[in-house]
Amino acid sequence: MKPILYSTILATLTVTSFAAPGATAPGIALKAEAKPGDEAWAAIEGILVGPKKRPTSKEEAVEIYTAHLKDFDAKAASFRKDFPTDGRRWKLSLEEIKMNGMRKFVGQPERDEAAVAKLVADILAAPDADKETKGFASFMSVGEMGDALENGKGTLAEFEKAVADHIKAYPDFKMNARLEASAKTQKTKAELKSKPFDLKFTATDGTEVDFAKLRGKVVLVDFWATWCGPCVAEVPSVVATYNKLHEKGFEIIGISLDQDKSKLDAFVKDKAMPWRQFFDGKGWQNEIAQKFGINSIPAMWLIDKKGMVVSTNAREGLAVKVEKALAE
Repeated sequence: MKPILYSTILATLTVTSFAAPGATAPGIALKAEAKPGDEAWAAIEGILVGPKKRPTSKEEAVEIYTAHLKDFDAKAASFRKDFPTDGRRWKLSLEEIKMNGMRKFVGQPERDEAAVAKLVADILAAPDADKETKGFASFMSVGEMGDALENGKGTLAEFEKAVADHIKAYPDFKMNARLEASAKTQKTKAELKSKPFDLKFTATDGTEVDFAKLRGKVVLVDFWATWCGPCVAEVPSVVATYNKLHEKGFEIIGISLDQDKSKLDAFVKDKAMPWRQFFDGKGWQNEIAQKFGINSIPAMWLIDKKGMVVSTNAREGLAVKVEKALAE
């Protein structure tokens, strides 16, 4: 993850919200024998690599990305008009969806969920969509099921079957490992909610953290890192919630995926984060993060007074969720 929000927007040109950090959708090379639309498609591919100039401020980013989207939209409209039956129109539609994040950033309308779902279904049914495009559409569809599961919709069994069916149909798709990891994480989360949360470790301040001894309190387990832009952006809200509700029985335990303890200590002190932290210096290989299948951060889990994990997606509306758990 990048330390500045707007610097991550370029990733939306080639990666959906389900893609692993740094993953990109492969481009389409021109075939030796040219065909109608090749030149126009090459121009579109030139846009998909992102703006040539990197912004140095949010204001400059809005200006650069607005111009970039205008150029892309014009070339996309021209391609569809001149080559209405070209099979690459399906890939073009996917690329438009991948730009949703950029459109949101500059204040433009996004493609809504219903439109995206219909497009995915159309691609999977299209006889002239290439295997790569169908694979990405299938990947998006399964990913949406994983997101829905996070919000209590669907079942783990249905999601696991969808992952298996996707991998069987598209065994060479480059981000299959991402779906397998997601299925593993969802299974871990389901198991977490079946019994009290159990974890012991020695915090950076030398004290012992034992979740069994935290029964009777509402606890937020925050998987984060100082190098994670979205994590850092959440810090003021988390600190405010802690300061407001700590006296009522709210605790926070941080699981840091940092590799430099001095930077972690300095950041925690500067941001007035008084709660205890776990640190082993292993980054993404953090022992606790690995144990619980954490593959993206920030990840915030909320544990009730009985020690049960009541939410593995506590980030949005954190204060409200904590107050509700404290009242129970």
